[in-house]
Amino acid sequence: MSDLTPEKIAEINEFGEAEAHANYFLCAPPEFTNPFRLGVKRIGSVVVTMIPEYDEAILNRILGLGVGEPATEAILDEAIAFLESAGCKNYVAQISPMAQPAQLPKWLATRGFKLGRNWAKMYRGSEPAPVISTDLRVEKIGKEQADAFADVTIPVWGYPPAARPLLKCNVGEPGWHHYLALDGKKPVSVAAMFVNGETGWLGFASTLKKYRKRGGQGAMFARRIQDGLALGVNWFVTETGEDTPEDPNPSYHNMLRSGFKLAYLRRNYVHLVPMIPIRQVRRVALVAAYSLKFEWQRLMQQENAGYR
Repeated sequence: MSDLTPEKIAEINEFGEAEAHANYFLCAPPEFTNPFRLGVKRIGSVVVTMIPEYDEAILNRILGLGVGEPATEAILDEAIAFLESAGCKNYVAQISPMAQPAQLPKWLATRGFKLGRNWAKMYRGSEPAPVISTDLRVEKIGKEQADAFADVTIPVWGYPPAARPLLKCNVGEPGWHHYLALDGKKPVSVAAMFVNGETGWLGFASTLKKYRKRGGQGAMFARRIQDGLALGVNWFVTETGEDTPEDPNPSYHNMLRSGFKLAYLRRNYVHLVPMIPIRQVRRVALVAAYSLKFEWQRLMQQENAGYR
């Protein structure tokens, strides 16, 4: 890894994540995409994603800006216009410290962005997977276990049942590899990998609170690395919140134990506007209606499975 320039490291990390995130959103089914107005746009090497009816910055993202090619004010404004024209008021531009040009932070500030918390961008090469023990059983899964995957991510991420179709949509899709860790027969931890060429992006790490500190995530890092190497992956990338003395992050240390190195701390420039009351009411009603719909569908599927 020592022969990589900082710029190349940034490209591997930023494009690895951006391609995975765009592909994930594009897997979403119409039953979610239509009512929540999910969208994806490419502007050169930049990826912009949005879910206007949620209007949360973590979902409305500008990725890859200034990496691979210098950003311009026109590109930035086109990305913002895509979000704003759909009604998004809360969004984030995630900017690598290697992004060009140097004026980019100033451009963001003049458009109302403020500096938020950093994310730690991590990477590793094709070294053998670590050996990490756990008393949980790790299994690779397909579409038939997509709901089990969502059963873990929904409570861990704090999303409503309305998000179920989105949180399970990429299970079993081309390029995606999903994993469950089970305590007996109970799924308690999940993770995923997206393979695009020689890059593997690792994400979706979620563990139910009661089952943490049992090695499940470490074991799934090892399994994903092992599987990725068999598929020809040379670079593995992932990200997590910055680890600080005031706010330690166990995920960051899991990554270090799995052979990842810190590539850099990526700056999150956030644009936040309080939601007006009428829109808040509309959002709550929409989410509640689709939460009921998707939970009813889930119950019916379980009941029908019981009769077979």
